[in-house]
Amino acid sequence: MKRIYMLLLCLVAMCAKAQQLSHDFQNVSLSEALIWIDHAQEDYKLNFIFDELEDFTVTTHLENVSVRDAVRQVCGFYPMHLTFDSQDIYIECTQKEDTKVIGRVVDESGNPIEFANISLYGDGYINGGVSNENGDFVIPCKARQQMMVKVSFVGYKTVERNIGVGNIGTITLLPETYMVKGVEVKGEIPQYKPTSGGMTVDIQHSILHDIGTANDLLAMIPMVQQDNDGKFNVLAKGEPEIYINNKKVRDPNELKQLKSVDIKSVDVITKAKA
Repeated sequence: MKRIYMLLLCLVAMCAKAQQLSHDFQNVSLSEALIWIDHAQEDYKLNFIFDELEDFTVTTHLENVSVRDAVRQVCGFYPMHLTFDSQDIYIECTQKEDTKVIGRVVDESGNPIEFANISLYGDGYINGGVSNENGDFVIPCKARQQMMVKVSFVGYKTVERNIGVGNIGTITLLPETYMVKGVEVKGEIPQYKPTSGGMTVDIQHSILHDIGTANDLLAMIPMVQQDNDGKFNVLAKGEPEIYINNKKVRDPNELKQLKSVDIKSVDVITKAKA
């Protein structure tokens, strides 16, 4: 059974033992969450611009995590650059647009959908993001009168609609039936496990196990987008390096030849570990 790694940057270093934090954040601003972390411990000083992060919302539960991991967790997959020094942590938004597209993704019962892919298009691709535990998403973009949002998640029908900037409200996804060579593919929605550097997706025990090739599978992974030329991109990060069992993929045909039934899991690594 194989493991696929999509690497943008993966640096491993030793971390000093630090204070452990536990807290429940329910739809608070990222600025507010960082202020709580700053006040809850004495190991680090958190440095950020309050107004720059105020529109990004946080819904997550910290359970005995280090200060560094707490910051990573509340920032999630938002476009944030994190710098860790011996006594300081710097949080900076990497997409400094004055306007944003804000919304929420839920299922047919109104339950939030986490890790849905949200992509914005105008004449071409503009920007993208991923929904959080409450189904919320915030995507910085330049002001436009008209663009299209595309929302997708494994096991659900993709939604496309015309929007403008600002709060676009709630988007509801309905269940999808997958057919491979005329046969209905059944199974559980994949388990997504956040890690300090990104996320791990369980393929072996999910609907993605029988979806087809590695190419088909990767196009359905949160944060991953496939363009018309078949190239993969990680939302807001760029073209990734792809590894299979720690061996870098240099020929795209390898992904077409590798069957999804032979893949155990996929790791999407988007942030440096420190």
